[in-house]
Amino acid sequence: MILTLPKYVLLIGLTIIGCGEEKDIELLLQDPREFNAPADRCDSTLCTSLVELLNRAHSTIDFAVYGARNQTEILEALLKARDRGVTVRGYMDKDVYNKNYYSSSEMWMHQIGSVRDDLAREQECTREYTGRPPPCSRPHGFKGPLQCLAYDLGEDQILVAGHASRDSFPAINDIMHNKFFVVDGERVWTGSANLSDSGTGGYNANAVVVMRSKQIAAVYTAEFEQLWNRQGKCSKLRDGVEEFDFGLEKVSTWFSPQDASLRYGVGGLIAKAKKRINVAVFFLTAKYLTADLIDAHRRGVDVRVIIDATAAKNGYSKHEVLREAGIPVRIENWGSKMHMKAASIDGHRLVLGSMNWTSAGESSNDENTLLVESSRLARQFDVYYDDVWQSIPETWQKKNARPDPESPDSGSSCSDGVDNDFDDLADANDPGCLPEPPLLPALPPHRIITPREYEEMKHEYPMMRPKSCAPGYPDWYVCLSVDLRSGCKTIPYRNFSVEGNDPLRLDGDGDGVACEGQL
Repeated sequence: MILTLPKYVLLIGLTIIGCGEEKDIELLLQDPREFNAPADRCDSTLCTSLVELLNRAHSTIDFAVYGARNQTEILEALLKARDRGVTVRGYMDKDVYNKNYYSSSEMWMHQIGSVRDDLAREQECTREYTGRPPPCSRPHGFKGPLQCLAYDLGEDQILVAGHASRDSFPAINDIMHNKFFVVDGERVWTGSANLSDSGTGGYNANAVVVMRSKQIAAVYTAEFEQLWNRQGKCSKLRDGVEEFDFGLEKVSTWFSPQDASLRYGVGGLIAKAKKRINVAVFFLTAKYLTADLIDAHRRGVDVRVIIDATAAKNGYSKHEVLREAGIPVRIENWGSKMHMKAASIDGHRLVLGSMNWTSAGESSNDENTLLVESSRLARQFDVYYDDVWQSIPETWQKKNARPDPESPDSGSSCSDGVDNDFDDLADANDPGCLPEPPLLPALPPHRIITPREYEEMKHEYPMMRPKSCAPGYPDWYVCLSVDLRSGCKTIPYRNFSVEGNDPLRLDGDGDGVACEGQL
């Protein structure tokens, strides 16, 4: 039986006065239980907020999006803006075969006209996977690039594993995965929602931020210009991480691949966590970030994780590693997807944006991430998080338990018209929706061994060590490794405060600010 639940969309507005300019931040959180199927509609606040911004535009609209599918009202708002004299520019993803994942993308590009894509970059920069021969044994049946991993779980337990995908992928493709709009040089709409019937259409769980700030808009415009003018370039100019101080609230902007957003951004906030971390992400495969979460749990931080059921089929997913460490991980069983890339930390910090917690999200894709310091928004995110956490049965928190994303285990997935598990089959045609569905394919195995046993195997399974933060740098978003050797040139922060000792000797002129003018 399919239940239509009451609408639960959270919209929180912050009005911040500073430097004589009013700046607004709104957080929009879409409940994945609101709709039973995707549709070409604009009923969610993710969509209505964007259409409202586009309808109010009077000079410029710049957008960078992964693609588009069945969002007629958004397209019409863009065309109306163009027809009334607004300069509209767009940028979308293309793969090496000149294809976009979303079915309406080509039509959008044709109708809007001034939309470019990253095809030239894909054709120039797609590369074969070449890595060192892995030191550990490959699990049977897994053909993709092999990760050899070890994690210290505490209590004299070391987890060792070889993670790989079942299918091989000889080439590495970088995707333009942003979802942001800049309107009139003063408003930014961004987050995890694609312009699709399942994204802005409201079917999936997504988080969007709407910001009114000329300074933040200027940073996003600069990123858009890099995309717009890149042609076949394989890299982007590293402008440095910006921080915007609005009094009680602060925002730090990060872009992939140039800013090392997981290593220096998300990982730093996790390393500084003291009480609570709530994670809601589509994919969680980043091996070092997994070590950061385990380390937080070991030092007494209450860590919870929700990931998507389709992502949990991935051979690189780290959800079973986290479970072995004692971290509660629930895998959603909705018809829709957990598509957020979000977390709250200690009730006053948020991670938001388009970047999945993967090595590709940090190191090769075009992405944007926001770190936000705001007790008000973090508290509201936690209210939402508690509600969706409770909506997932405890069954899907147990070790080795995961629902088939296209099956009766997953809400309306057998009647929503969507290929939920990306096997080119949907609803009654998918084996998972049969009366006697097949078992899910197994994930790569892992072992728990003692530290003594690990000493004999450490050359096969390198230890994934968590991030540590050097003392003396008090800025909330700054975390530098105590053994940093390379200095300012590799640090993405433009400048940051030095308090007391400067253990890494980064404040050359002794004025209390480090790495000034490094870029």
